[in-house]
Amino acid sequence: MTEVRGFIVSAWDEFRGELGARMLVTGRLADGRSFAALREGPGAAVFVARDRADAAVRVLGLHDAAMPPPEGWSDLAGAALARIRLPRGASRAALRAAERSLAAAGIPVVGIDRRRADEELAALGIRGPVIVRGDERPGKRVDVVFVDPELTGMGAGGAGHAGERSPKLRWLALDIETDSQERVVAVSLAQSGKPGEILFVQGQGRTPTAPGIEVFPDESSMLGALAARIVRHDPDVLTGWNIIDFDFRVLVARYTALGLAFDAGRTAVPATFTERAGGKAVLDLPGRAVLDAMRLVRGSGARYDDLSLDTVAHEVLGEGKSLSSKGDEKLRDLELLRARDPDAFCAYCLRDSELVLRILERTGLDELTARRAAATGVSLDLAWTSIPAFERIYGSELRARHIAIPAKSDRRVSGAAGGTVLEASAGMFPRVLVFDFRSLYPSVMRTFNVDPLAFARAEGRAPLPTDITAPNGARFDRERGVMPGLIEEYSAERERALAEGDEVAAYVYKILQNSFYGVLGAEGCRYARSEIAGAITSFGKKFLVMARDFFEARSLRVLYGDTDSVFVLSGMPEGSGYEGLMAMGHKAAKELDAEIAQRIEAEYGLASLLHIRCEKAYSTFLIPRLKSEAGESGRGRAKGYAGTLLAADGSSSLEVKGMEAARSDFTPLAREFQLALLGLVFSGADAAAFGDFCRAEEAALKRGERDAKLTYRKTLRRLADDYTSETPQVRAARLMGWTARRGRVSYVMTVSGAAPVAPGGTGAQGGAALDYRHYVEHQLRPIAASIADAVGFDALSWLEDRSQFELDFGG
Repeated sequence: MTEVRGFIVSAWDEFRGELGARMLVTGRLADGRSFAALREGPGAAVFVARDRADAAVRVLGLHDAAMPPPEGWSDLAGAALARIRLPRGASRAALRAAERSLAAAGIPVVGIDRRRADEELAALGIRGPVIVRGDERPGKRVDVVFVDPELTGMGAGGAGHAGERSPKLRWLALDIETDSQERVVAVSLAQSGKPGEILFVQGQGRTPTAPGIEVFPDESSMLGALAARIVRHDPDVLTGWNIIDFDFRVLVARYTALGLAFDAGRTAVPATFTERAGGKAVLDLPGRAVLDAMRLVRGSGARYDDLSLDTVAHEVLGEGKSLSSKGDEKLRDLELLRARDPDAFCAYCLRDSELVLRILERTGLDELTARRAAATGVSLDLAWTSIPAFERIYGSELRARHIAIPAKSDRRVSGAAGGTVLEASAGMFPRVLVFDFRSLYPSVMRTFNVDPLAFARAEGRAPLPTDITAPNGARFDRERGVMPGLIEEYSAERERALAEGDEVAAYVYKILQNSFYGVLGAEGCRYARSEIAGAITSFGKKFLVMARDFFEARSLRVLYGDTDSVFVLSGMPEGSGYEGLMAMGHKAAKELDAEIAQRIEAEYGLASLLHIRCEKAYSTFLIPRLKSEAGESGRGRAKGYAGTLLAADGSSSLEVKGMEAARSDFTPLAREFQLALLGLVFSGADAAAFGDFCRAEEAALKRGERDAKLTYRKTLRRLADDYTSETPQVRAARLMGWTARRGRVSYVMTVSGAAPVAPGGTGAQGGAALDYRHYVEHQLRPIAASIADAVGFDALSWLEDRSQFELDFGG
């Protein structure tokens, strides 16, 4: 018998009729070998009221001494239940028969624990990292097989600080090229540290000769070789860009049309392609994970101008695809390239696979995905989801307490409300401090026991004086729930990871904690309740307002507040630098912490886990006025500001949040123009210099010197033909021939309206004249007016000859 450490990549049930089910898992061992483990399926169980347990056992005929007695459990609200196990490996038919027998005897089944493979792993405390104890034998599609081994979980540490516990998974990137009839004519495979491979179907043109290219006479022979090639590489993860919605959708269709089996998994069972609710497609390749790199990038929260491979590659790697054309033009270019220069065609195909691997490695998303899956226990394909990950974590904790997992319900949830926003004051201000509650919502949940279990226990009985009542009226039992412990565990793991310099694990635990609030207000989560989400935000509002009142009681003006931050005019004398400002801020934060703790102790009898810190200092800070109220009031624009941020080393930098310079739906011209104007006013420029710059920028625009910066990029969320109104982006998409397509559209405004960007990224397709007046009125003018208004410049006094400026900027 051997003991090895590994990481489970895939786990599933194999149903064998009356023989019941067995559980299969596959993954990678610490020594680099792939493995599979087969175990008899766990027995399902039924839940009945505890006082009916003996009767249920008699009805089911489970008096055999080998069968465990009923276990004492409860439901979420605390009602006493009995969990009665059925024989191990029981079939689906046996479970249905047990339900019918109990119903016929008048014993309601109040819950079922079907114990699928993922549920069995959760019950064993396995979240990905695993210790396998058993006898090894050689495998066919894996290096080693274990039959009925002992599987032991390794805890969250396997995903965090103890990096050696999680073997490095093997990723294989794939990309296909198709012809005009959607036949697959080339497939590339790329794996880190190994030469790339291309499988190529010989066409009417030349035969490629470059190394790494294998030529096939037809599509059928090439696809047959592809499945075998994937099995030979034995990846844990298959990836690519838009690989599920395009590459694998096409591949599965072509295998089916040609009568071939796409059996590239770790068993001989062919892959299946499924469309789930909401249009999300899933490829099931037994024993392997299939992860779309584009979905990983989207789910990670990183922001790019669009999610095309070329755009993301340029922003992450500084280089992109070898062919920049798109749509029908791209298809034509590739057809010509395939016939005239098949070596270049194959290089193009391989580059797409290699770029995907390099993006995942550079961003760390390959490792982050495995770490996040291991921290939550979900499969790799669900690693970046919120609801499945939360339900897996929370359900594991309930099982440990012998609490039955509640069934999904159709209860409506109003959603997680946004944070409280304090009214902003417009203008430009000197020496501003930013105070920030550290992890406000997780701290609220820990302090006040805001938790689905604590809520259910309080809701299931009459109110008690000891209940913790949130400002929105939601009540929580005082006995510690699940959420405080989870947050405490993740906080400790994050601090431990930071101490060990493991930034990947620290990031994983941070985003997990921050996702808990949103999940508790999300439709579709079995634990979500409007009252719970509302309790969190109502506590957040309570302490944000308390922070405002604290500063105002000390004659310090609060300029703005949002969710967990307040911006305070320090009142420090001119010339105060970073050290002086931050010293004042740290002292005020310490005093506010103490005041909050005293209030929580007095009102709730609880110890405060809320902490506020002085996070930033600005030498100059600007909040623009609400657009609808320019010149009418001092109300500022929420979620939009800029400032000169001071650093401990004496340096400073321009920081912009929520304004046009920080938004991707404005043109590069607008973003650069705003940054330049902010730099001017923060450096002390007067109205004349401000006006001179505006006039110069307008003149350069009209001379054509800014043509490369005039592109709008906007996303169509629906198919182009589904829109009833023709917005500029819809018009541009239709001019590009889009009908049943959605995605990011790049266009410019011409004198004839919106038009797609010309190849090369400058000007309009077709050569229509650019509408410079549009860019003055809709990009430059609003930005200039907004900043001028906040600073107090009189825009119409900037020119001696005001007629032209009034036309372009004054209105």
